[in-house]
Amino acid sequence: MPELSKQLQSLKMLTVKNWPSMAHPVSLFTIQPVLQHLLDGHLLLTPNQRLASRIRNSFALSQQQAGNQVVETPQVYSLQHWFERCWQHLLQTANPMALSLKRLTATQEQHLWEQLVTSSSLGAALLRPAATALQAASGFRALQEWQLDINKAEIREQLLADPDAAILLNWIEQFLVTTEAENYLASAAMPQYLLTAFKNNSIDSVKEILLVDFEDIAPLHKAVIESAGHVTVFSTDSKAADVEVVVCDNSKQEMQAAAVWAKQQLKNNADARVAIIVPNLAVQLEAQQRVLLEVFDPAYNQPLNDNSQPQSRRNLPFNISAGAPLLDAPIVLAAINALSLVLKELDVDTLERICQSPFYLLQSSDQINSSRLISRLRKQQVRTLRTAHFRYLAQSIAGEEQPWFFAECLHQIANQSRDHIIKQQRTGIDWLPVFKELLTTIGWPGKRQLDSIEYQQVTQLQRALDHLCSLDSVRAAVSFSDILSELRGVLSRQIFQPQTSDSPLQVLGTLEAAGLNFSHIWLQSMTEQQWPAAASPHPLLPNSLQRQYAMPHATAERELNYAAALSQRFIHSAEQMVVSYPATVDATPASVSPLFAAYPLRSLTDILGRSLDALFPQTEIRRRHLESRNVEQYVPGAAIPLQVEDSVKGGSAIFTSQSACPFSAFAKHRLGLRALANVEPGLTAGERGTLLHKALELLWQKLQDSNTLMATEQGELDQLCNDAARYAVEAMGQKIRLRFGRNYQQLEQQRLSNLLISWLEVERERSEFVVVEIENRRVFHFKSLQLEVRIDRIDRLADGRFLIVDYKSGKTSPSQWWGDRPDQPQLPLYNVLLSADQPIAGIAFAEINANKTVLNGVGDHDAAEIKIQWRNKHSSEAGVLDWPHLQQRWQKVLSSLAQDFIDGKVAVDPKQASSCQYCDYASVCRVDHQDTAVASMGAES
Repeated sequence: MPELSKQLQSLKMLTVKNWPSMAHPVSLFTIQPVLQHLLDGHLLLTPNQRLASRIRNSFALSQQQAGNQVVETPQVYSLQHWFERCWQHLLQTANPMALSLKRLTATQEQHLWEQLVTSSSLGAALLRPAATALQAASGFRALQEWQLDINKAEIREQLLADPDAAILLNWIEQFLVTTEAENYLASAAMPQYLLTAFKNNSIDSVKEILLVDFEDIAPLHKAVIESAGHVTVFSTDSKAADVEVVVCDNSKQEMQAAAVWAKQQLKNNADARVAIIVPNLAVQLEAQQRVLLEVFDPAYNQPLNDNSQPQSRRNLPFNISAGAPLLDAPIVLAAINALSLVLKELDVDTLERICQSPFYLLQSSDQINSSRLISRLRKQQVRTLRTAHFRYLAQSIAGEEQPWFFAECLHQIANQSRDHIIKQQRTGIDWLPVFKELLTTIGWPGKRQLDSIEYQQVTQLQRALDHLCSLDSVRAAVSFSDILSELRGVLSRQIFQPQTSDSPLQVLGTLEAAGLNFSHIWLQSMTEQQWPAAASPHPLLPNSLQRQYAMPHATAERELNYAAALSQRFIHSAEQMVVSYPATVDATPASVSPLFAAYPLRSLTDILGRSLDALFPQTEIRRRHLESRNVEQYVPGAAIPLQVEDSVKGGSAIFTSQSACPFSAFAKHRLGLRALANVEPGLTAGERGTLLHKALELLWQKLQDSNTLMATEQGELDQLCNDAARYAVEAMGQKIRLRFGRNYQQLEQQRLSNLLISWLEVERERSEFVVVEIENRRVFHFKSLQLEVRIDRIDRLADGRFLIVDYKSGKTSPSQWWGDRPDQPQLPLYNVLLSADQPIAGIAFAEINANKTVLNGVGDHDAAEIKIQWRNKHSSEAGVLDWPHLQQRWQKVLSSLAQDFIDGKVAVDPKQASSCQYCDYASVCRVDHQDTAVASMGAES
């Protein structure tokens, strides 16, 4: 306003022709009702900065259309921005009160609250003290804005009567002692000083103040505004929109429908101004943006022909009002992760992101080494890893003859951390050179040119570092880990929203959309559960106090009135409005909000004119992309036959894979594709199986036969089982010390010992046998395949024939051996391979787990082992007459599987849905798209 900044008059003239958004002018506010007020120099206040910016934009556009080249900048500010200008005026006029106070930044204020919370008696018990500090600060702000004096007897009594509020009161009193002692000015306290300044005429009064689209104003803010001048509440009598309600199957379909509908409106009307309004936009931000890109710019994520050149991001064809924490920006997170390499230990997920980041000065050839390093990280099977061990793994990949730049960077960072003595205490500004040196060492932000969004993110990171340094005035020097933690906190609270060109399509939250005008609005997620929102009173303030003073979110009635007012504002802000809601929310049936229940319900086809599937053509997008490329036609199901000189690994697993899905066998055993290991807590299922095999091997090396088993006392057997379990566990402990500690080993030893004791009870009930082979490795030739196998165990029975045993810790059944594509062909294969040289009486699973221990198998009708003798049910289930016929059947089945593998038959043909459950090749074989591809080929033919 002119009264507050006459010395800046020369900067207050707006050159309309150079207005930043004039390249694509989009007016989202009806300026005529307030135009004369702005021309007369009146002050116009809005609840948020977005609305203020839109009003200024509409004003400039109106003046451009009127032919005015230069006009005075209108006084349009958000309420918070106006408070800031008033405070700046006090400083510029050398107001003693303002000069005596030191204004706290948001970062400084948060730090003070965190100090109070963490140093309190409850601080050590809190899982998230920073979040609690935010709640404490917001509770203090609420008391300030509602002018509730904590020293007033009535207020203080209510606060002390509530346990949580009593803690908050104690924190507030400590905060006030600190701020008063240091002459700090908290942001929540500033309006009270402005109120005093207006009352004693330290700030000139304003002739006219116009309030635009305020749904609610805190009592303190209202008092400041009223003390500044005459207040008028702006209201408009816009015509209500034509409202239609539509129900969608789920939230994803709702987002897709809104995007398709918005595209239709913009295509049909060049002057359309469309808004998609989402109540919980911040939560759905990524999903909303992904769907909008699929509809408006499907080529946005298309593959690049030249992998060496990154794709530059284009301006989005829409504006989204919500932003994400700056810490989530990949280029910023890469910087923080690089700095974290100085710490002693990091989680493996962070180390993987470091290996994959494009924001370090790495060579294109480093990609193979990075992949190898990630693979080795996964094999460690730990959640966290010492950075020294990470450097060792990187160095072991690089080797002495071919040094790896990344490994050298890690070594240099380690040296720098020792040189700088990272554990010493420093101020924030003294840590900045260390940050810079570390980032320079690893080459952040990379060698390629940053795009516009990345450049903005780096710029905001610089501001965040300035905020970090501002903490030096409110706390002592800190260690490197503490300063890095503080930086993470600053970045997680700083919201980044890219600056983009204006667009006729706006995606807004409910608060950001209030006051703006559109031709079309799609209002999402209008279920009775979400609109109005449920009451959510402040957790640290007494509910009774919040209800008494009608504080925000305190009661369901207040939320209803608030939602009703906003709903009516939306209805009178457009010509046409579609209200949508999903039929289910979290698998629970949902219905439309009662605020829109009276409006007509339409089908999605009525709203869009056609089915959504026809208007959201993902297959059409893929087809167009393929047509734009020179693509070689691929005939699935055939590969080059296996050559004599080709060597394949896998043994019996080749047959298991070929039976489950031919393509899986091809990918695993001929191409050698391996998925990265998933990090699991504790031992993996495979490692527990290894323990069981090793313990049983040790046990039967001692016992050797059933006679020895029967002659051994139970106490001695228990000791044998315990010793075998201990040796097996200790052997594995030597290999995986990082995640198999002493206490864990003791638990596994006890578990394994109990399993062995239970299994010996089953062995005691068997017919006479001698264990002749244990974990024996053999090499066989089958067809043209050379198979290296390891047979768990072979027993010689009383009749001189042999039983092949395979240990299993999961559920087993002989049915896994039946059919042309058996689920478990391993034992049938062993039978075929061994039966040429020795008589096989049968095969059996030794099922050993906590729920069940049983010998489960099949064999000849006169086999000496009664438990495996041929039964009538075996004939009906296997479809053969007897054991010899079953052996012949296995010979044919396994020969057919082997020949298919050798001939290169690699069709994507999973035996059943469960075949894909643990398969890692879905992204290669595209099994999820097979039906679509077949349908497309059928349509083309």
